[in-house]
Amino acid sequence: MAASAHDLQDTLDPYRLPTTVRPSRYDVRLVPSITDSAFTGTVAIQVDTGVATDVLVLNAAELTISHCSVDGVDATWELDEETERLIVRPATPIPAGHAKLVIGFAGIINDKLRGFYRSTYTDADGNEQVIATTQMQATDCRRAFPCWDEPEFKAVFGITLDIADGLTAISNGPEIERTSADGRTVIRFADTMVMSSYLVAFIVGHLEATAPIDVDGTPMRVVHVPGKHDLTAFGLDVGSFCLAWFEEYYGIAYPGNKVDLAGLPDFAAGAMENLGCITFRESLLLIDPATSTQNEQQLVADVVAHELAHMWFGDLVTMRWWNGIWLNEAFATFMEIAACDAYRPDWERWTSFGLERSAAFDIDALDSTRSVEFEVRSPADCEGMFDVLTYQKGGALLRMSEQYLGPAAFREGVSHYLRVHAYKNTETNDLWDAIETTSGEPVRRIMDSWIWQPGFPLISASLDGATLHLSQRRFLLDAAAADAPQDQTWVVPIHIRAGDQELVVLLDAEHLDVTLDDPEVPVVVNAGGHGFFRVAYDDTLRARLDGDALASMSTLERYSIVDDAWAATVAGRLSAPELLDLLDGFAAEHEHAVWQSIVLALRGLNRLVGDGARPAFEARVRALVAPALDAVGEPSDDESDLDGKLRGLLTATLGVLGNDEATVERCRDLFDAASGDPTSVDPELTAAATSVVAAHGSLDEYERMQQGFLDATTPQDQLRHLFALAEFDDEELILRTCEFAMSDSVKTQNAPFLLRSAIANRRHGPAAWTFLRQHWTEATDSFPRNTIVRMVDSVKLLTTPELVADVTSFFAEHPIEQAAKTLDQILERLRINAALVERDAEALDAALVDN
Repeated sequence: MAASAHDLQDTLDPYRLPTTVRPSRYDVRLVPSITDSAFTGTVAIQVDTGVATDVLVLNAAELTISHCSVDGVDATWELDEETERLIVRPATPIPAGHAKLVIGFAGIINDKLRGFYRSTYTDADGNEQVIATTQMQATDCRRAFPCWDEPEFKAVFGITLDIADGLTAISNGPEIERTSADGRTVIRFADTMVMSSYLVAFIVGHLEATAPIDVDGTPMRVVHVPGKHDLTAFGLDVGSFCLAWFEEYYGIAYPGNKVDLAGLPDFAAGAMENLGCITFRESLLLIDPATSTQNEQQLVADVVAHELAHMWFGDLVTMRWWNGIWLNEAFATFMEIAACDAYRPDWERWTSFGLERSAAFDIDALDSTRSVEFEVRSPADCEGMFDVLTYQKGGALLRMSEQYLGPAAFREGVSHYLRVHAYKNTETNDLWDAIETTSGEPVRRIMDSWIWQPGFPLISASLDGATLHLSQRRFLLDAAAADAPQDQTWVVPIHIRAGDQELVVLLDAEHLDVTLDDPEVPVVVNAGGHGFFRVAYDDTLRARLDGDALASMSTLERYSIVDDAWAATVAGRLSAPELLDLLDGFAAEHEHAVWQSIVLALRGLNRLVGDGARPAFEARVRALVAPALDAVGEPSDDESDLDGKLRGLLTATLGVLGNDEATVERCRDLFDAASGDPTSVDPELTAAATSVVAAHGSLDEYERMQQGFLDATTPQDQLRHLFALAEFDDEELILRTCEFAMSDSVKTQNAPFLLRSAIANRRHGPAAWTFLRQHWTEATDSFPRNTIVRMVDSVKLLTTPELVADVTSFFAEHPIEQAAKTLDQILERLRINAALVERDAEALDAALVDN
């Protein structure tokens, strides 16, 4: 008697499929019924059997199996729902060699934004239209058709879609055949290259596409819902530039035969790198440059570049298992910044990446952080990898490596890696070894010290005569943990500038001494600002970094001084009054990136200030910000995008944190003008005015914001109005925002982030938190799984003892299993923030009042 599926499962790895049978080709035919939210299909899979076998084990989930056959002979099957495995038993054993497995199946087009799912929009006549689309990463291809749903099982995919007449369908390959009969159209798409199942994509619905443009022989289009053609030009321009740029950078032709960039109304992630059929949230692809901010345009450029970078790094060469997903995403992050820096050098993208890197510093300075790479047993374990440590820390480590090795040597190593491993799977060390081969540097030793242990170092710099003493120690925000004994060291590339002397050293022990040519000059440790570490100077060296020395530093170096100071304040190494005094020294600053760090520090201090000292704090903000805003002046046609961005930042800061009456009134006028004619106001000022009006608004302004969200003509304008609903200083309106988030008016891809913003409201966040507690089951059942922990990120700002206890006890009873490590980090940061308030709030109030 044949063993049951459960008996067989007992002999198998619970998370990895057997490797004795491998697919080489899939022919998938799907018949979706959009009106019924259902589909049927068949898949014919060519398999290679390394040894004779009497059982085939593959993945299937939420599917009904109607029949199975092996080499034309009916086979029996069992579907194990718990392990999401389909066990097929042929009538006779399959000999070593080749076989053909055919499976008939049916499934649902779900509303969970994964697998084969529904996305909806309202057409010009007010009717709801449904798109059937896919999101397969990480392990949801099995919900669309049975498959070997692990990245190392690469194969060719041939997709055929049988759809209702009048609908549009796209997939990874271009359409190569079309037949129509009886109200149905059958479309066959060209075969894909050999690739992993998580990259398969198909989309069906009432859609439109731009005319294709030729990018060195590859046709590229933007696919969108009807009526949004006017929002496609920017994404197409970015896409065509980046595709050509990547071909030149990698030295390898694009591995597909067309590129569709598809904007979807509902999408749980930001975008997905499906070969030839890249899917996006609409707000990350469709944009009007005339009414959008630089940041909104940069975000579109970043995401388009990121996904195109994956066509080589991720699609052509793929990690063997999910433990390698961090490198997949980190490298695409590095390449997106490089490509966007080439696309728009005036945006100074590597400088602004320093701001994003700070988010990784914040997490990595926690005791509950994780190593960049860690063991992944089940695919669910990798869900926690889609975080800032993967994207921002991983990307920053690659940038640090590139700057140490030199761009040319780094690029040569990457190209060598891609050529050697094309169409194959790799482990992380394969990349380090490739770069080490071409550069001759100890790349694996350096990078292993960063990816296999958590955290990052604080580099302390002190001067003794002409000797610069450098030492490293793990930086932690928790003062008690920071003072505990440590045994961690990193291999740290450090760029140093001492006057005219520039040198690079490799700190691979606790201490290192460097001889300076001139011991009297200002010394910048982490020159260029690309190292993934913080710096603490002794009093002598710190005193030299002011005045002319400060002005001569690069923008990113000055940014790092402020960013390091805020981190030192959170960690208890610098007091809040001392930080405020340090910020005053940047009154003459004129670069947006540095002001961004100043404003982030001011927002942090704002949460420490009591009601009695608030007028004094607001006056201090006005005194710092107003002269800088005056220096920027009014918008002009010949100014840089970053000057306009700075004006918007300073205006919003002066109106919200500074509570400046004249600025508030001006913002009301600007908001009124932009509401009537969006092109009549500079987009940066429109965005600033929206925030200021909301922060000082009443019910009338609230209802205007809500209607602005409902009537918006661009995704960016829609989100701008939506998130402004969380900025009102009125508890009743914040609770109304929470109710709105739970309504059908707000898509589930956006609702968690609106609730997060409401909880972050300085005065009324506790009310929003209470609302979420009361609606927890409804929220977790309705929203995409990957958004739940992001939704609660702002609870780290609820710092009263009572709220700390409440939040902690709630999550003790309501764990977020798919993101347990991230939740631990949020709760640790909550405790650290509460300690900062307890330690510094009274001192800051006293310093403000006495000043």
